[in-house]
Amino acid sequence: MACSLVTSRDKDEGSLFVRIICWFRRWFQNGWNLILVTTRIMEVSLRLSPLLILTPSAVLSGSPFLSDMAWRYTLSALQGIGPIAVKFCQWVATRRDIFPAFFCDRLAVLHDSGFPHSWSYTHKVLTEAFGDYRSKGLEVHEVIGCGSAAQVYKGTLVPSSKQGKIDEKSKAEVNGIDIEKNSHPKKRIVAVKVLHPNFEYHVDRDLEVMHIIANFLHSLPSITPVTKAIRMLNLPRATENFDNLLRIQVDLTIEAHNLQTFRSNFYHASEEEEKESKIGFPQPLEEWCSNPKVIVEDFIHDAEPIANFLKDSSPEGIAIRRELAVPLLRAFLKMVFLDNFIHGDLHPGNVLVRTTTINNLPNQTSIMSWWSQLIHPEKKSSETQKVNMKRSIVFLDAGIANSLEREDQHNLADLFRAVILNEGDRAGRLMVERAKFERCSQVPGGVDAFAKGIGEIVSDFHDRRNEGLTLGTAQVGSLLARVLELCRIHGVEIDPNFTSVVISTLVLEGLGRSLSPELNMMDFAKPFILGRGRV
Repeated sequence: MACSLVTSRDKDEGSLFVRIICWFRRWFQNGWNLILVTTRIMEVSLRLSPLLILTPSAVLSGSPFLSDMAWRYTLSALQGIGPIAVKFCQWVATRRDIFPAFFCDRLAVLHDSGFPHSWSYTHKVLTEAFGDYRSKGLEVHEVIGCGSAAQVYKGTLVPSSKQGKIDEKSKAEVNGIDIEKNSHPKKRIVAVKVLHPNFEYHVDRDLEVMHIIANFLHSLPSITPVTKAIRMLNLPRATENFDNLLRIQVDLTIEAHNLQTFRSNFYHASEEEEKESKIGFPQPLEEWCSNPKVIVEDFIHDAEPIANFLKDSSPEGIAIRRELAVPLLRAFLKMVFLDNFIHGDLHPGNVLVRTTTINNLPNQTSIMSWWSQLIHPEKKSSETQKVNMKRSIVFLDAGIANSLEREDQHNLADLFRAVILNEGDRAGRLMVERAKFERCSQVPGGVDAFAKGIGEIVSDFHDRRNEGLTLGTAQVGSLLARVLELCRIHGVEIDPNFTSVVISTLVLEGLGRSLSPELNMMDFAKPFILGRGRV
Protein backbone atom coordinates (compact mmCIF):
# COMPACT_ATOMS: atom_id res chain seq x y z
CA MET A 1 0.00 0.00 0.00
CA ALA A 2 2.75 2.46 0.96
CA CYS A 3 4.68 1.65 -2.16
CA SER A 4 1.64 2.33 -4.32
CA LEU A 5 1.06 5.71 -2.62
CA VAL A 6 4.67 6.74 -3.20
CA THR A 7 4.50 5.68 -6.81
CA SER A 8 1.27 7.63 -7.35
CA ARG A 9 2.70 10.71 -5.60
CA ASP A 10 5.88 10.53 -7.74
CA LYS A 11 3.81 10.32 -10.92
CA ASP A 12 1.72 13.35 -9.92
CA GLU A 13 4.83 15.38 -9.08
CA GLY A 14 6.49 14.33 -12.36
CA SER A 15 3.38 15.22 -14.33
CA LEU A 16 3.15 18.61 -12.59
CA PHE A 17 6.82 19.31 -13.31
CA VAL A 18 6.36 18.46 -17.01
CA ARG A 19 3.31 20.71 -17.23
CA ILE A 20 5.24 23.59 -15.64
CA ILE A 21 8.13 23.11 -18.08
CA CYS A 22 5.71 23.02 -21.05
CA TRP A 23 3.93 26.13 -19.76
CA PHE A 24 7.20 28.07 -19.43
CA ARG A 25 8.28 26.86 -22.86
CA ARG A 26 5.02 28.02 -24.46
CA TRP A 27 5.20 31.31 -22.58
CA PHE A 28 8.78 31.89 -23.74
CA GLN A 29 7.93 30.95 -27.34
CA ASN A 30 4.88 33.21 -27.42
CA GLY A 31 6.87 36.05 -25.87
CA TRP A 32 9.68 35.59 -28.36
CA ASN A 33 7.21 35.50 -31.25
CA LEU A 34 5.60 38.67 -29.93
CA ILE A 35 8.99 40.39 -29.85
CA LEU A 36 9.74 39.29 -33.42
CA VAL A 37 6.34 40.37 -34.70
CA THR A 38 6.53 43.70 -32.88
CA THR A 39 10.03 44.36 -34.19
CA ARG A 40 8.93 43.55 -37.73
CA ILE A 41 5.89 45.79 -37.49
CA MET A 42 8.06 48.65 -36.19
CA GLU A 43 10.55 48.18 -39.04
CA VAL A 44 7.82 48.14 -41.67
CA SER A 45 6.11 51.13 -40.05
CA LEU A 46 9.31 53.19 -40.09
CA ARG A 47 9.94 52.42 -43.75
CA LEU A 48 6.37 53.30 -44.72
CA SER A 49 5.95 56.29 -42.39
CA PRO A 50 6.85 58.93 -45.05
CA LEU A 51 3.70 57.85 -46.89
CA LEU A 52 1.67 59.45 -44.10
CA ILE A 53 2.71 62.75 -45.67
CA LEU A 54 3.17 61.81 -49.31
CA THR A 55 -0.16 60.02 -49.80
CA PRO A 56 -2.50 62.73 -48.42
CA SER A 57 -0.53 65.38 -50.29
CA ALA A 58 -0.90 63.49 -53.57
CA VAL A 59 -4.62 62.80 -53.03
CA LEU A 60 -5.58 66.29 -51.88
CA SER A 61 -3.53 68.17 -54.45
CA GLY A 62 -4.41 65.93 -57.38
CA SER A 63 -0.92 66.55 -58.73
CA PRO A 64 0.40 63.80 -61.05
CA PHE A 65 3.93 64.71 -59.96
CA LEU A 66 3.18 64.13 -56.27
CA SER A 67 1.25 60.97 -57.11
CA ASP A 68 4.20 59.55 -59.05
CA MET A 69 6.56 60.54 -56.22
CA ALA A 70 4.39 58.75 -53.66
CA TRP A 71 4.23 55.61 -55.78
CA ARG A 72 7.97 55.64 -56.48
CA TYR A 73 8.72 55.83 -52.77
CA THR A 74 6.14 53.12 -52.06
CA LEU A 75 7.77 50.72 -54.50
CA SER A 76 11.24 51.53 -53.16
CA ALA A 77 10.12 51.00 -49.56
CA LEU A 78 8.49 47.69 -50.42
CA GLN A 79 11.71 46.46 -51.98
CA GLY A 80 13.60 47.54 -48.87
CA ILE A 81 11.22 45.66 -46.59
CA GLY A 82 12.22 42.41 -48.24
CA PRO A 83 11.29 39.74 -50.78
CA ILE A 84 8.10 38.77 -48.98
CA ALA A 85 6.69 42.26 -49.38
CA VAL A 86 7.61 42.20 -53.06
CA LYS A 87 5.95 38.79 -53.52
CA PHE A 88 2.84 39.99 -51.70
CA CYS A 89 2.57 42.99 -54.02
CA GLN A 90 3.09 40.74 -57.02
CA TRP A 91 0.17 38.67 -55.80
CA VAL A 92 -1.95 41.79 -55.19
CA ALA A 93 -1.24 42.86 -58.76
CA THR A 94 -2.97 39.68 -59.96
CA ARG A 95 -6.08 39.97 -57.73
CA ARG A 96 -8.20 42.32 -59.80
CA ASP A 97 -11.33 40.74 -58.36
CA ILE A 98 -10.38 42.24 -54.98
CA PHE A 99 -8.31 45.37 -55.68
CA PRO A 100 -8.88 48.23 -58.17
CA ALA A 101 -7.22 47.93 -61.59
CA PHE A 102 -5.08 51.09 -61.28
CA PHE A 103 -3.69 49.79 -57.97
CA CYS A 104 -2.75 46.46 -59.58
CA ASP A 105 -1.14 48.18 -62.56
CA ARG A 106 1.16 50.22 -60.32
CA LEU A 107 2.35 47.18 -58.37
CA ALA A 108 2.90 45.07 -61.48
CA VAL A 109 6.35 46.66 -61.97
CA LEU A 110 7.62 44.56 -59.04
CA HIS A 111 7.44 41.31 -61.03
CA ASP A 112 11.19 41.38 -61.77
CA SER A 113 12.58 42.95 -58.60
CA GLY A 114 14.81 41.40 -55.96
CA PHE A 115 18.00 41.96 -53.98
CA PRO A 116 20.88 39.55 -54.82
CA HIS A 117 22.50 37.41 -52.15
CA SER A 118 26.18 36.59 -51.74
CA TRP A 119 28.17 33.91 -53.51
CA SER A 120 29.26 32.44 -50.17
CA TYR A 121 25.64 31.60 -49.38
CA THR A 122 25.15 30.02 -52.80
CA HIS A 123 28.27 27.90 -52.32
CA LYS A 124 26.99 26.78 -48.91
CA VAL A 125 23.59 25.75 -50.31
CA LEU A 126 25.18 23.85 -53.21
CA THR A 127 27.55 22.05 -50.86
CA GLU A 128 24.77 21.07 -48.45
CA ALA A 129 22.61 19.84 -51.32
CA PHE A 130 25.15 18.04 -53.52
CA GLY A 131 28.36 17.72 -51.48
CA ASP A 132 31.47 18.41 -53.57
CA TYR A 133 29.48 19.62 -56.56
CA ARG A 134 32.57 20.68 -58.51
CA SER A 135 33.95 17.15 -58.50
CA LYS A 136 30.58 16.04 -59.85
CA GLY A 137 30.98 18.32 -62.85
CA LEU A 138 28.99 21.42 -61.85
CA GLU A 139 30.61 24.84 -62.29
CA VAL A 140 28.66 27.98 -61.38
CA HIS A 141 29.48 31.28 -63.06
CA GLU A 142 27.79 34.69 -63.22
CA VAL A 143 24.38 35.83 -61.92
CA ILE A 144 21.84 36.18 -64.74
CA GLY A 145 18.69 36.98 -62.78
CA CYS A 146 17.32 37.77 -59.33
CA GLY A 147 13.70 37.63 -58.21
CA SER A 148 11.93 38.00 -54.91
CA ALA A 149 12.37 34.33 -54.02
CA ALA A 150 15.50 33.08 -55.76
CA GLN A 151 18.67 33.96 -57.66
CA VAL A 152 19.69 32.39 -60.97
CA TYR A 153 23.24 31.65 -62.11
CA LYS A 154 24.62 30.48 -65.41
CA GLY A 155 26.84 27.42 -65.15
CA THR A 156 28.19 24.35 -66.91
CA LEU A 157 27.80 20.67 -66.14
CA VAL A 158 29.85 17.65 -67.16
CA PRO A 159 27.72 14.60 -66.29
CA SER A 160 29.51 11.81 -64.45
CA SER A 161 29.43 8.23 -65.62
CA LYS A 162 26.61 7.52 -63.18
CA GLN A 163 24.46 10.11 -64.87
CA GLY A 164 24.87 8.47 -68.23
CA LYS A 165 26.80 9.31 -71.33
CA ILE A 166 25.61 11.88 -73.82
CA ASP A 167 25.40 10.44 -77.30
CA GLU A 168 25.91 12.33 -80.54
CA LYS A 169 22.23 13.15 -80.85
CA SER A 170 22.05 14.75 -77.41
CA LYS A 171 25.05 16.94 -78.25
CA ALA A 172 22.98 18.82 -80.78
CA GLU A 173 20.54 21.61 -80.05
CA VAL A 174 17.04 20.34 -79.35
CA ASN A 175 14.40 23.00 -78.89
CA GLY A 176 16.45 25.33 -76.71
CA ILE A 177 18.68 22.77 -75.00
CA ASP A 178 22.23 23.75 -75.79
CA ILE A 179 25.19 21.39 -75.51
CA GLU A 180 28.58 22.98 -75.96
CA LYS A 181 30.41 21.55 -78.96
CA ASN A 182 33.99 22.47 -78.19
CA SER A 183 36.93 20.79 -76.52
CA HIS A 184 34.51 19.49 -73.86
CA PRO A 185 31.99 17.55 -75.95
CA LYS A 186 29.94 16.49 -72.95
CA LYS A 187 29.75 19.88 -71.25
CA ARG A 188 26.28 21.44 -71.22
CA ILE A 189 25.21 24.93 -70.24
CA VAL A 190 22.82 25.02 -67.29
CA ALA A 191 20.89 27.46 -65.15
CA VAL A 192 21.28 27.11 -61.37
CA LYS A 193 18.43 28.54 -59.31
CA VAL A 194 19.10 29.11 -55.60
CA LEU A 195 16.53 30.18 -53.00
CA HIS A 196 17.37 33.37 -51.10
CA PRO A 197 18.79 32.92 -47.56
CA ASN A 198 16.28 32.55 -44.71
CA PHE A 199 13.45 32.80 -47.21
CA GLU A 200 11.28 30.22 -45.43
CA TYR A 201 11.91 31.88 -42.04
CA HIS A 202 10.93 35.30 -43.39
CA VAL A 203 7.86 33.77 -45.01
CA ASP A 204 6.67 32.31 -41.70
CA ARG A 205 7.38 35.50 -39.77
CA ASP A 206 5.78 37.90 -42.23
CA LEU A 207 2.75 35.71 -42.85
CA GLU A 208 2.14 35.63 -39.10
CA VAL A 209 2.18 39.43 -39.06
CA MET A 210 -0.18 39.56 -42.02
CA HIS A 211 -2.64 37.13 -40.44
CA ILE A 212 -2.68 39.13 -37.19
CA ILE A 213 -3.32 42.41 -39.04
CA ALA A 214 -5.94 40.90 -41.36
CA ASN A 215 -7.87 39.31 -38.50
CA PHE A 216 -7.78 42.54 -36.49
CA LEU A 217 -9.08 44.67 -39.37
CA HIS A 218 -11.76 42.14 -40.21
CA SER A 219 -12.94 42.12 -36.58
CA LEU A 220 -13.67 45.87 -36.58
CA PRO A 221 -17.42 46.58 -36.27
CA SER A 222 -19.14 47.63 -39.50
CA ILE A 223 -20.14 51.08 -38.28
CA THR A 224 -18.50 53.43 -40.76
CA PRO A 225 -18.33 53.08 -44.57
CA VAL A 226 -14.60 52.43 -44.26
CA THR A 227 -14.99 49.48 -41.90
CA LYS A 228 -17.81 48.10 -44.05
CA ALA A 229 -15.54 48.25 -47.09
CA ILE A 230 -12.75 46.53 -45.15
CA ARG A 231 -15.07 43.71 -44.12
CA MET A 232 -16.23 43.31 -47.72
CA LEU A 233 -12.62 42.66 -48.75
CA ASN A 234 -12.56 39.61 -46.43
CA LEU A 235 -8.88 40.14 -45.68
CA PRO A 236 -8.41 36.89 -43.68
CA ARG A 237 -9.63 34.90 -46.68
CA ALA A 238 -7.39 36.88 -49.06
CA THR A 239 -4.41 36.44 -46.74
CA GLU A 240 -5.03 32.69 -46.57
CA ASN A 241 -5.02 32.54 -50.38
CA PHE A 242 -1.74 34.40 -50.47
CA ASP A 243 -0.34 32.10 -47.79
CA ASN A 244 -1.07 29.05 -49.93
CA LEU A 245 0.51 30.69 -52.96
CA LEU A 246 3.68 31.70 -51.14
CA ARG A 247 4.25 28.28 -49.62
CA ILE A 248 4.80 26.94 -53.12
CA GLN A 249 7.70 29.34 -53.64
CA VAL A 250 9.57 27.92 -50.65
CA ASP A 251 10.16 24.57 -52.38
CA LEU A 252 11.98 24.76 -55.73
CA THR A 253 11.37 21.07 -56.38
CA ILE A 254 7.76 22.06 -57.13
CA GLU A 255 9.01 24.19 -60.01
CA ALA A 256 11.03 21.25 -61.34
CA HIS A 257 7.92 19.05 -61.12
CA ASN A 258 5.83 21.67 -62.95
CA LEU A 259 8.40 21.89 -65.74
CA GLN A 260 8.27 18.13 -66.16
CA THR A 261 4.47 18.26 -66.30
CA PHE A 262 4.50 20.96 -68.97
CA ARG A 263 7.05 19.02 -70.99
CA SER A 264 4.95 15.86 -70.69
CA ASN A 265 1.79 17.72 -71.77
CA PHE A 266 3.46 19.23 -74.82
CA TYR A 267 5.92 16.50 -75.87
CA HIS A 268 4.31 13.27 -74.52
CA ALA A 269 7.79 11.90 -73.66
CA SER A 270 8.68 11.91 -77.37
CA GLU A 271 12.04 13.30 -78.44
CA GLU A 272 10.72 13.72 -81.98
CA GLU A 273 7.76 15.82 -80.80
CA GLU A 274 10.08 17.94 -78.66
CA LYS A 275 12.42 18.50 -81.60
CA GLU A 276 9.59 19.56 -83.93
CA SER A 277 7.60 21.59 -81.38
CA LYS A 278 7.61 25.37 -81.49
CA ILE A 279 7.08 25.51 -77.73
CA GLY A 280 9.96 25.06 -75.32
CA PHE A 281 10.39 24.51 -71.59
CA PRO A 282 13.71 24.12 -69.76
CA GLN A 283 14.62 20.54 -68.91
CA PRO A 284 15.18 20.10 -65.15
CA LEU A 285 18.04 17.72 -64.44
CA GLU A 286 16.56 15.06 -62.16
CA GLU A 287 19.81 14.31 -60.29
CA TRP A 288 20.12 18.00 -59.37
CA CYS A 289 16.52 18.77 -58.40
CA SER A 290 16.07 16.87 -55.13
CA ASN A 291 16.74 19.77 -52.73
CA PRO A 292 14.04 22.42 -52.09
CA LYS A 293 16.63 25.22 -51.99
CA VAL A 294 18.27 24.68 -55.38
CA ILE A 295 17.48 23.23 -58.79
CA VAL A 296 19.55 22.86 -61.95
CA GLU A 297 17.99 22.96 -65.40
CA ASP A 298 19.12 23.36 -68.98
CA PHE A 299 19.99 26.91 -69.94
CA ILE A 300 18.03 28.40 -72.84
CA HIS A 301 20.75 29.67 -75.14
CA ASP A 302 20.42 32.29 -77.91
CA ALA A 303 17.00 33.42 -76.69
CA GLU A 304 15.67 36.92 -76.12
CA PRO A 305 12.50 38.39 -74.59
CA ILE A 306 9.56 38.39 -76.93
CA ALA A 307 9.11 42.14 -76.35
CA ASN A 308 12.26 42.76 -78.42
CA PHE A 309 10.45 41.60 -81.57
CA LEU A 310 7.77 44.26 -81.18
CA LYS A 311 10.23 47.03 -82.08
CA ASP A 312 10.71 45.94 -85.71
CA SER A 313 7.94 47.39 -87.91
CA SER A 314 9.58 46.51 -91.23
CA PRO A 315 7.75 44.07 -93.56
CA GLU A 316 10.11 41.30 -92.44
CA GLY A 317 9.57 42.18 -88.76
CA ILE A 318 5.78 42.13 -89.18
CA ALA A 319 6.02 38.71 -90.83
CA ILE A 320 8.11 37.41 -87.91
CA ARG A 321 5.61 38.77 -85.38
CA ARG A 322 2.77 37.02 -87.22
CA GLU A 323 4.80 33.81 -87.14
CA LEU A 324 5.30 34.08 -83.36
CA ALA A 325 1.66 34.91 -82.54
CA VAL A 326 0.30 31.58 -83.78
CA PRO A 327 2.20 29.13 -81.51
CA LEU A 328 1.99 31.57 -78.59
CA LEU A 329 -1.81 31.67 -78.58
CA ARG A 330 -2.22 27.98 -79.39
CA ALA A 331 0.09 27.00 -76.52
CA PHE A 332 -1.90 29.05 -74.02
CA LEU A 333 -5.26 27.73 -75.27
CA LYS A 334 -3.90 24.20 -74.94
CA MET A 335 -2.90 24.89 -71.33
CA VAL A 336 -6.36 26.24 -70.48
CA PHE A 337 -8.79 24.02 -72.38
CA LEU A 338 -6.95 20.72 -72.94
CA ASP A 339 -4.44 20.26 -70.11
CA ASN A 340 -6.04 22.35 -67.32
CA PHE A 341 -2.48 23.13 -66.23
CA ILE A 342 -1.71 26.81 -66.82
CA HIS A 343 1.51 28.72 -66.32
CA GLY A 344 0.72 31.20 -63.55
CA ASP A 345 3.57 33.70 -63.98
CA LEU A 346 3.37 34.71 -67.63
CA HIS A 347 4.78 38.22 -67.61
CA PRO A 348 6.80 39.20 -70.72
CA GLY A 349 10.13 38.51 -69.03
CA ASN A 350 9.18 34.83 -68.74
CA VAL A 351 8.34 34.47 -72.45
CA LEU A 352 11.38 34.15 -74.68
CA VAL A 353 11.95 33.53 -78.38
CA ARG A 354 14.72 31.18 -79.42
CA THR A 355 15.92 31.35 -83.03
CA THR A 356 17.80 28.46 -84.62
CA THR A 357 19.01 27.95 -88.18
CA ILE A 358 18.26 24.81 -90.15
CA ASN A 359 20.39 24.29 -93.25
CA ASN A 360 19.05 22.17 -96.08
CA LEU A 361 21.00 18.93 -96.35
CA PRO A 362 22.48 17.89 -99.72
CA ASN A 363 20.19 14.87 -100.01
CA GLN A 364 17.20 17.19 -99.71
CA THR A 365 17.95 18.92 -103.01
CA SER A 366 16.13 17.82 -106.13
CA ILE A 367 17.72 15.71 -108.89
CA MET A 368 17.41 18.61 -111.32
CA SER A 369 19.26 20.90 -108.92
CA TRP A 370 22.00 18.33 -108.51
CA TRP A 371 22.28 17.90 -112.29
CA SER A 372 22.35 21.68 -112.77
CA GLN A 373 25.23 22.01 -110.30
CA LEU A 374 27.10 19.20 -112.04
CA ILE A 375 26.83 20.90 -115.47
CA HIS A 376 27.26 24.46 -114.18
CA PRO A 377 29.49 24.23 -111.08
CA GLU A 378 29.87 28.02 -111.03
CA LYS A 379 26.18 28.38 -110.25
CA LYS A 380 25.09 27.42 -106.77
CA SER A 381 21.64 26.04 -106.37
CA SER A 382 19.30 28.36 -104.53
CA GLU A 383 18.00 25.34 -102.67
CA THR A 384 21.39 24.52 -101.18
CA GLN A 385 21.82 28.15 -100.19
CA LYS A 386 18.47 28.31 -98.49
CA VAL A 387 18.60 28.57 -94.71
CA ASN A 388 15.45 28.01 -92.69
CA MET A 389 14.92 29.92 -89.46
CA LYS A 390 13.03 28.16 -86.70
CA ARG A 391 11.60 30.37 -83.97
CA SER A 392 10.35 28.73 -80.79
CA ILE A 393 8.40 30.20 -77.87
CA VAL A 394 10.06 29.36 -74.54
CA PHE A 395 8.27 29.64 -71.19
CA LEU A 396 10.39 30.12 -68.04
CA ASP A 397 9.80 30.15 -64.25
CA ALA A 398 7.08 27.54 -63.87
CA GLY A 399 7.03 27.66 -60.07
CA ILE A 400 3.41 28.81 -60.11
CA ALA A 401 1.02 26.68 -62.16
CA ASN A 402 -2.76 26.74 -61.89
CA SER A 403 -5.44 24.11 -62.43
CA LEU A 404 -9.06 25.21 -62.38
CA GLU A 405 -11.56 23.39 -60.22
CA ARG A 406 -14.64 21.93 -61.87
CA GLU A 407 -16.86 24.91 -60.96
CA ASP A 408 -14.38 27.41 -62.40
CA GLN A 409 -13.95 25.32 -65.53
CA HIS A 410 -17.72 25.44 -65.97
CA ASN A 411 -17.73 29.20 -65.35
CA LEU A 412 -15.09 29.73 -68.01
CA ALA A 413 -16.93 27.51 -70.49
CA ASP A 414 -20.21 29.29 -69.69
CA LEU A 415 -18.62 32.67 -70.38
CA PHE A 416 -17.39 31.55 -73.80
CA ARG A 417 -20.77 29.95 -74.51
CA ALA A 418 -22.54 33.09 -73.35
CA VAL A 419 -20.50 35.18 -75.80
CA ILE A 420 -21.64 32.92 -78.63
CA LEU A 421 -25.30 32.68 -77.56
CA ASN A 422 -25.53 36.10 -75.85
CA GLU A 423 -26.77 34.60 -72.56
CA GLY A 424 -24.78 36.68 -70.10
CA ASP A 425 -27.60 36.97 -67.54
CA ARG A 426 -27.78 33.17 -67.18
CA ALA A 427 -23.98 32.90 -66.89
CA GLY A 428 -23.99 35.52 -64.11
CA ARG A 429 -26.57 33.65 -62.04
CA LEU A 430 -24.64 30.40 -62.43
CA MET A 431 -21.47 32.14 -61.18
CA VAL A 432 -23.29 33.24 -58.02
CA GLU A 433 -24.66 29.74 -57.43
CA ARG A 434 -21.21 28.14 -57.84
CA ALA A 435 -19.27 30.72 -55.82
CA LYS A 436 -17.62 29.33 -52.67
CA PHE A 437 -17.97 32.69 -50.90
CA GLU A 438 -20.40 35.39 -51.97
CA ARG A 439 -22.20 38.32 -50.37
CA CYS A 440 -24.26 39.14 -53.42
CA SER A 441 -27.36 37.19 -52.33
CA GLN A 442 -27.37 38.95 -48.93
CA VAL A 443 -28.14 42.30 -50.57
CA PRO A 444 -31.68 42.88 -51.88
CA GLY A 445 -31.54 42.71 -55.66
CA GLY A 446 -27.84 41.89 -55.54
CA VAL A 447 -28.05 38.73 -57.66
CA ASP A 448 -30.15 40.51 -60.28
CA ALA A 449 -27.71 43.41 -60.41
CA PHE A 450 -24.73 41.10 -60.79
CA ALA A 451 -26.43 39.01 -63.47
CA LYS A 452 -27.45 42.18 -65.33
CA GLY A 453 -23.84 43.43 -65.23
CA ILE A 454 -22.53 40.15 -66.65
CA GLY A 455 -25.24 40.33 -69.31
CA GLU A 456 -24.16 43.84 -70.36
CA ILE A 457 -20.50 42.81 -70.57
CA VAL A 458 -21.30 39.72 -72.65
CA SER A 459 -23.74 41.64 -74.87
CA ASP A 460 -21.10 44.27 -75.60
CA PHE A 461 -18.60 41.59 -76.53
CA HIS A 462 -21.20 39.61 -78.50
CA ASP A 463 -21.92 42.63 -80.70
CA ARG A 464 -18.28 42.69 -81.77
CA ARG A 465 -18.56 39.22 -83.32
CA ASN A 466 -19.72 40.93 -86.49
CA GLU A 467 -16.24 42.46 -86.75
CA GLY A 468 -14.65 39.02 -86.92
CA LEU A 469 -13.37 38.64 -83.34
CA THR A 470 -9.81 39.41 -84.38
CA LEU A 471 -7.26 40.25 -81.71
CA GLY A 472 -7.48 43.88 -82.82
CA THR A 473 -11.23 44.17 -82.18
CA ALA A 474 -12.18 41.46 -79.63
CA GLN A 475 -10.40 41.47 -76.27
CA VAL A 476 -11.18 38.30 -74.35
CA GLY A 477 -8.83 39.31 -71.56
CA SER A 478 -10.62 42.64 -71.22
CA LEU A 479 -13.96 40.83 -70.94
CA LEU A 480 -12.64 38.57 -68.20
CA ALA A 481 -11.07 41.53 -66.38
CA ARG A 482 -14.42 43.35 -66.42
CA VAL A 483 -16.03 40.23 -64.99
CA LEU A 484 -13.49 40.22 -62.15
CA GLU A 485 -14.16 43.88 -61.43
CA LEU A 486 -17.89 43.13 -61.22
CA CYS A 487 -17.14 40.23 -58.84
CA ARG A 488 -15.17 42.60 -56.61
CA ILE A 489 -17.97 45.19 -56.53
CA HIS A 490 -20.74 42.68 -55.74
CA GLY A 491 -18.70 40.47 -53.41
CA VAL A 492 -18.70 37.32 -55.55
CA GLU A 493 -15.40 35.67 -54.72
CA ILE A 494 -13.95 33.15 -57.12
CA ASP A 495 -11.01 30.81 -56.85
CA PRO A 496 -7.62 32.59 -57.05
CA ASN A 497 -6.56 30.17 -59.80
CA PHE A 498 -9.34 31.55 -62.00
CA THR A 499 -8.00 35.05 -61.40
CA SER A 500 -4.49 33.92 -62.33
CA VAL A 501 -5.83 32.46 -65.58
CA VAL A 502 -7.48 35.79 -66.35
CA ILE A 503 -4.24 37.69 -65.72
CA SER A 504 -2.33 35.25 -67.91
CA THR A 505 -4.98 35.72 -70.59
CA LEU A 506 -4.57 39.49 -70.41
CA VAL A 507 -0.79 39.22 -70.80
CA LEU A 508 -0.84 36.65 -73.59
CA GLU A 509 -3.66 38.34 -75.47
CA GLY A 510 -1.87 41.68 -75.28
CA LEU A 511 1.27 40.09 -76.69
CA GLY A 512 -0.75 38.37 -79.41
CA ARG A 513 -2.45 41.63 -80.37
CA SER A 514 0.90 43.40 -80.59
CA LEU A 515 2.33 40.58 -82.68
CA SER A 516 -0.55 40.13 -85.11
CA PRO A 517 -3.83 42.02 -84.48
CA GLU A 518 -5.56 40.54 -87.56
CA LEU A 519 -5.58 36.96 -86.22
CA ASN A 520 -9.10 35.68 -85.52
CA MET A 521 -9.39 34.70 -81.86
CA MET A 522 -12.42 32.46 -82.30
CA ASP A 523 -10.79 30.50 -85.10
CA PHE A 524 -7.99 29.65 -82.68
CA ALA A 525 -10.22 28.99 -79.66
CA LYS A 526 -12.90 26.75 -81.19
CA PRO A 527 -10.71 23.66 -81.78
CA PHE A 528 -9.38 23.81 -78.22
CA ILE A 529 -12.82 24.31 -76.70
CA LEU A 530 -13.96 21.23 -78.62
CA GLY A 531 -10.89 19.30 -77.42
CA ARG A 532 -9.23 18.91 -80.83
CA GLY A 533 -6.73 21.78 -80.83
CA ARG A 534 -3.06 21.32 -81.67
CA VAL A 535 -0.09 23.64 -81.11
